[in-house]
Amino acid sequence: MASRRLDSWLAGPGEAPPLPPTDASLPILVVGAGPAGLAAMAALREAGVDFEAFEAHRDVGGNWDAENPVSAMYAGMRMVTSRRTSSLGPPMPRDWPAFVPFEQALAYLRGFADGKDLRGATRFGTRFDDAEKTARGTWLVAAIGPDGAFRREYRGIVFATGSHNRSYRRVPGALLAAATAAGIDAIHASDYRTPAPYAGKRVLVVGIGNSGSDIADKVSAVARRTVLAVRTPPWILPARMLGRPGDQVRLSAEALRLPHWYQEAFLRLASRLATGRPERLGLARPGHGPLERVPVTDRGIVAAIRAGRVVVRRGLAALEGGVAHFEDAGASAEPVDAVIFATGYTRRYPLLSGEGGDIAKELAFFLFHRGEAGLSYMTEMVGPRSCWPVFVEQGRAIAAYYAAEPRARNAVAFNRRRGLPSPDLKGSLFRGADPFHVDYRRYTAILRDLAAWLSE
Repeated sequence: MASRRLDSWLAGPGEAPPLPPTDASLPILVVGAGPAGLAAMAALREAGVDFEAFEAHRDVGGNWDAENPVSAMYAGMRMVTSRRTSSLGPPMPRDWPAFVPFEQALAYLRGFADGKDLRGATRFGTRFDDAEKTARGTWLVAAIGPDGAFRREYRGIVFATGSHNRSYRRVPGALLAAATAAGIDAIHASDYRTPAPYAGKRVLVVGIGNSGSDIADKVSAVARRTVLAVRTPPWILPARMLGRPGDQVRLSAEALRLPHWYQEAFLRLASRLATGRPERLGLARPGHGPLERVPVTDRGIVAAIRAGRVVVRRGLAALEGGVAHFEDAGASAEPVDAVIFATGYTRRYPLLSGEGGDIAKELAFFLFHRGEAGLSYMTEMVGPRSCWPVFVEQGRAIAAYYAAEPRARNAVAFNRRRGLPSPDLKGSLFRGADPFHVDYRRYTAILRDLAAWLSE
C-alpha cells in the first residue's frame, strides 16, 4: 500500500524547475546530537555521505541529558513509551524496566553514539547561530564554539534541534503576568525538577498532557493541595493492557491490521475499565475518539485523583490576586501558592519562516525543504509509540537523497516534485490533531519506499 501512495505522489502533476545540486565535495552539517541527530549521523555514515555535527552541549543525548540547558528532564521521569518500541535500531537491554528511566535512556543514546563512532564527528560545545546561502548554492554557517565565533561552508544542513526544547516552551502570557504580579511562584513544566519546593504549598498544574499529569501526581505527594486545570479532556489509557505495555498492544493490533473501529472500541473499553467514568474523576467526556488525538498514559494520575491528592478543575479562566478561577460552572475559586504551566511547546526550526503546524507547509514528507536542496529537518513526529524508530527512517531517507544526488537520476525527479503535497500520512489516526501527528506505520513505510527509490 505504501508503494502505491508513493507512486501516486511521483505521478503528481508538479514539474517545477530542478533545484541546483549541492556541492558533494563538502560535508553535510548535522545540528544537534540528541536521538534525532544521532539517527541522522548514523544514516549518513551508513550511506557514505561525509558529515560533521554541532552539539551545543558537552556530550550527546539532547533533551535526555538533565545537565543539558535545553533539557526538561525531572526526578523520577520515565519514558512514556515502552523499552521495546523505543530504540534507534539496537534494542535496549531486556533486563531494563518496561518503561525506562531517563537516566537509562541517556545511557542508551551514549552507547549508540559510541557503537557507531559518532563522537569523533561531533564538535561539542558548538552552537549553530545562523547560515546564509552562497552564490554557488552552498551554506555558510555561523557558529560559536569553545574558541569563539567562526564560519564554515557546508554542502547542506540537517537540523535535529528537537521540539521539546526549553527555548520553545509555550506559556499563556496573561496568566503568567497575573501570577507574577501576585507574587506566585510560576514556572513552565520544563523548569520543574523535583517536588521538594512544593512541600506544604497549594499548587496549580495547568494542562493534563503526559507531563502535566505525571508532575501533578508527583507534586501531590508533598503539596498541601494540588489542583489540575484541564481545558480539553483527554482519553486516559492504562500504561499496561492485557498484561503488556500499551504501545506494544497497539503495535500488535496494527500488525494484525485490525479495523480502525475495532481498535477504537478496544481503547474505549480499556479506558473505561481502568479509569471508570470520566465524570467521577472530575473530567468531562472527551469530545473526540481515542485515536483522534494522542491519549494520556496513566502513570499514577488516576489513583491520585481517586485518593483526593489531585483535584480536577475544568479550564483555568483567570488568576487574580493569587486566586485561580475556573471555567466549570459552580466551581469554587482556589487560592494558590505556585503554578506549573504544562502547556507544551511551540514548534520552531532554524531557517524556516513558520512555526507550529504551519511548518508542515514548508517541508516535503516533513523532512525536505521545498525550495532548498541543501536544507533538511529531522522533525519530531507524534504517534502511538516512541518516535525514535521514526528518526531512523527519517535519517535514512535524508541520507538516501544526498547519496543519490551525485548520480542525478531520481534526485532530480524528486526535486521537481518537492512542492507537491505530501502523501496522506495520517490514515484514520489523529484527525483532530496537528499535521505532525501521523500514523507511524504508514509514515515509516513511505519513507522506506522513498529511500529505496532514491537509491535506485
